[in-house]
Amino acid sequence: MNFVNVREQVTDRLRVEILLGHYEPGEALREIPLAERYKVSRGPIRDAFLQLSQQGLLDLIPNRGVRIGKVWDESMLPVMAKLRFDLESFAIRELMDRPPEDLKDKLNHNLRLFKLACEDKDMLEIVQLDLAFHRMFLRDCGHDGLESVWLALLGGFRLPYSRHRMLTESSDEHRYVADAIMTGRKKDAIEGLKRNILNPFTKRK
Repeated sequence: MNFVNVREQVTDRLRVEILLGHYEPGEALREIPLAERYKVSRGPIRDAFLQLSQQGLLDLIPNRGVRIGKVWDESMLPVMAKLRFDLESFAIRELMDRPPEDLKDKLNHNLRLFKLACEDKDMLEIVQLDLAFHRMFLRDCGHDGLESVWLALLGGFRLPYSRHRMLTESSDEHRYVADAIMTGRKKDAIEGLKRNILNPFTKRK
């Protein structure tokens, strides 16, 4: 496995752990313990720290090291969720206008693994596949740079899987969006995305 893949895997894993709330805002992170836990050298850890700090998940503080970034204030969550929805809905519209040849295969592969992870209640795998599902829209829509903007929007969120009575409800939401995309039902795809992204935060009002 090359260094780039290791670096991406370490960054994705640490991102998932932060989004799941495994760390408290302001909590310090150390290179050596993380490198030992992930069984990698310190180089990928340093790269993950840099990338995640650029996306707002970590704070690089001079003379104080790396700390977990702040979460969005409760009043900000609906606003930031709306920005995320607007970005993804734009990406889906563009994606459906010019779908890649392998889109259906990629969606179905993700959906199968995501359903299994939800059934097994494997939270790390659930979040990784959840993010991969949504990142697919940004990566494949034909507009370079949207994914980096989207990743930065996630910085202050912690993912609200507790809203579901059963985790498989999240799998059902993804299936609805994917089926609409694959059958060309743009309005349904956007409506399904809206339920998936906005409902957890609009219900807080």
